[in-house]
Amino acid sequence: MANGELGAIMRYPVKGLRGVEMASATIDAHHMLADDRRYVLATSTSLGQGGLDGWARKSNFLQLVNTPKLAELGIEYDDATTTLAISRNGRTICKGNLENAMGRTVIEDFLSAFLKNDIAGSPKIMSVPDTHFGDKEAPYISLLNRDSIKDFGDRIASQHVDPMRFRGNFLVDGLPAWSELEWAENQTITIGDVSFRMIHPITRCKATSINPETAQSDINVPLLLRKGMNHLLMGVYLEATSSGILKAGDSITVG
Repeated sequence: MANGELGAIMRYPVKGLRGVEMASATIDAHHMLADDRRYVLATSTSLGQGGLDGWARKSNFLQLVNTPKLAELGIEYDDATTTLAISRNGRTICKGNLENAMGRTVIEDFLSAFLKNDIAGSPKIMSVPDTHFGDKEAPYISLLNRDSIKDFGDRIASQHVDPMRFRGNFLVDGLPAWSELEWAENQTITIGDVSFRMIHPITRCKATSINPETAQSDINVPLLLRKGMNHLLMGVYLEATSSGILKAGDSITVG
């Protein structure tokens, strides 16, 4: 048995933009967090003529690995009104309801100007009913062990590594560094009163090399993981097998 604590809950309403911390989250069995990766940014160039009618791979969308300038933007998101506010240097620049054509246009017009030298085509905010655009089509929730990230920074990268590089949903404290990579497939992980099934560790790509504060590619995370740990893994995917409400500070039991 290993025990830790849920340090933070994050969701990413628009894939490619920053995350929003949640004080609590309602977990529904076999679903991602509500509104997590609900919207994507795409262009006709990136999607082709077929448009979007269901889940698609992340390579079809604007994201940090192909549009690192997105990291310069802050966001706030109100799930009750599906309203996104985008800020830059701490100042709100535009705001719109993503379920409303006019609201989307306000955001899209700003992004078109902001990204005019970085992308081909005009960015569009897209969604598909009952679809979440996680990196996997299955409804996985990602867990990061902050002690693993700290050990990676201290021993291998020789600098502070912001957990936000890895865009996790659950940020966990109090577990031994890298112990999450030893969890067995289908092992039960209990957080608060909610049960999860261990799926598999997460293989990391070059998007994690983008500093979420500066939008610059400053450390080659996959290369350092391979050299320092002999793998490309950081964090794990879980699937909720029961429903309930989680809040920061809830205990985590592995076993």
